[in-house]
Amino acid sequence: MSALNIFPKSTSKRRSKREIERELELKARRRADEERRRAEALRKQERERAEKARRNAEKAELARREAEKRAKERAEKARKEAAEKRRREEARKKPTPTPKPTSTPTPKPTSTPTPKHTSTPTPKPTSTPTSTQTASPKPSPSASASATATAIPTTTATAIPTTPPPAPLPPDDQTLHHTFRSQVDFSSEQLELDQPASEFLQVPGTYVELELSGQDLLMDDGAEFEFWVFDSPDLERSLPSPTLRPREGEIFQARVEPSKGPHTIHWHGMEPDPRNDGVGHTSFEIGDFYTYQWQPEAGRPGDPNYGAAGTYFYHCHVNTPLHAQMGLFGALVIDPVVHPDYPVSAGARRPFVDGPEYDIDTETIIIPYSVDPRWHEMDHAAGLSGEDVGLNRYEPKHFYLLGGELARLPGGREKVWNLQSIRANVEGGPRKPTLLRTLNANYLPTHMYFTDLDGVELKMAELIAHDGRAYRDTSHPGMPSPPCIDAGYPLTTGRLAFGAAERYDLLLRPPAPGQYLLRVEWEHWITGEILGTRTIPITAS
Repeated sequence: MSALNIFPKSTSKRRSKREIERELELKARRRADEERRRAEALRKQERERAEKARRNAEKAELARREAEKRAKERAEKARKEAAEKRRREEARKKPTPTPKPTSTPTPKPTSTPTPKHTSTPTPKPTSTPTSTQTASPKPSPSASASATATAIPTTTATAIPTTPPPAPLPPDDQTLHHTFRSQVDFSSEQLELDQPASEFLQVPGTYVELELSGQDLLMDDGAEFEFWVFDSPDLERSLPSPTLRPREGEIFQARVEPSKGPHTIHWHGMEPDPRNDGVGHTSFEIGDFYTYQWQPEAGRPGDPNYGAAGTYFYHCHVNTPLHAQMGLFGALVIDPVVHPDYPVSAGARRPFVDGPEYDIDTETIIIPYSVDPRWHEMDHAAGLSGEDVGLNRYEPKHFYLLGGELARLPGGREKVWNLQSIRANVEGGPRKPTLLRTLNANYLPTHMYFTDLDGVELKMAELIAHDGRAYRDTSHPGMPSPPCIDAGYPLTTGRLAFGAAERYDLLLRPPAPGQYLLRVEWEHWITGEILGTRTIPITAS
């Protein structure tokens, strides 16, 4: 009887622990070798990219230097030509030279000088008046005096009285004239100015005067901070600064008298010429006063390349992050022209020339805003001298929704315009839909959600414009570009994500009368964490 074997038959074929360890070790080495090869290949690619970038940078630098050299040569040539032109004009406009007129009064009898000089200048003075300019430097002063005395009556005597000479300028003076040959010249020459010249002012269709004031304002959560705002004697003094509303095609002027240091007004998204754009480092900063002037372009139906109607905003562009946070911003709304092919119903308006009509009475603007209390303890020029004051760290602790119905701008002084609720007209009702304008005035990503009372998201908002540009169907080149809703695909949504300075225009289309909600969330721009939430009721009727 054989002994009972309690071990499996395959026991003798099992690998030892050492063999398994060796195999794992071998696999690990292979993986490590493969990773090293990949890393080396990546490093090689990175070195090649860096070398290529370095070569491109060197080429760009050489090209820049060459362009700069050529620009300087052109500028020097232009300066010399201008100086030479001034000298020639002065020589042409003076009837007699001043150096030695008194030393040669006796040669006035033309018996001796005229035969000598009529032989040489006579061939050329009859061709062009400039011949006296080229021939006069060659003879002596006395000879040139007698020569011009005989040549002028036949060639240029009739031209001199018609253009009286201006007051003569020193020929070598470089400070009385400065012609900017390009926008680069203009931008690089400007400094802080107390009273920059407001050039080419015209009769405005809209004119406002804006000063600057600072005061402590109480927010709706009970917190109080110092704010700086643009203040107008004819408009509200509030946070945000006054809402400005010009019209397409008309001249807009804004006279600003800053305080608390130099400031500007940048018309964000309008892009006027640099003198009126309000960007300090491409024009000037204002110490005393200046009148901005620009004209929004009129729209054309079906043409995406024309028109400026939409939602914009204005803000100070000196130490911009701090000054905008301190409250130096306001809403700018451009209304469209009324085109005969797109008339407007009573009590309605269009957001752009051929856009859908909306109800004027319920038109609303919402301005998400947040406050970092530490920033509101800084002064006007914090960080401008290179010191680290923490403007790269934005850590808001308070979150607000500014704005309200534009037909009911706030009255009074020293107040905050808080959005409390929104009225919306029901889709298919007797009134036109409600237009909601959005302006993100904080430095965080922001999300908006339209929901019912249970928090269920509803697609009740139609996007019609972004940053002052209408959404159009441009899929057929050479054909008119109608608004998306007229093209058959309205851009409806229940949520909206947008960042700092972005603006959207939305038509609210609630499906039925009742109560709805608009929830706004502020996100951390790195981690995505929800830092703050506000909810506004929407009443649809």
